[in-house]
Amino acid sequence: MKKMLALSAACIGALVLSGCVIPTKGTVHSALTLNHAASDPIVDNSVRPLKRGEAWSGGVLFFSGGDATIAEAMRNGGIRKVHHVDYLVKNILYLYNETTTVVYGE
Repeated sequence: MKKMLALSAACIGALVLSGCVIPTKGTVHSALTLNHAASDPIVDNSVRPLKRGEAWSGGVLFFSGGDATIAEAMRNGGIRKVHHVDYLVKNILYLYNETTTVVYGE
């Protein structure tokens, strides 16, 4: 009986945790601003940061949506060359996650 109860609890726990939004960066409750690695070939620090483009993605429990890629942020800001990239990450108890990618360039 104890084995059956332990197995049931493990299955329920796995089911509940598999549906939560797991953030790419952050802790249980966080609001972070992160810089993109300067060694990435897309980043060119000789470019002037004249324009700004943003892309957003987020999720609540079992539902998520959006496109927070660098390419989408470049399209939204009309940017062809990237100076630097910032990520704004919000996370609350792994139930709500929001990521905004901000690209600067010309």
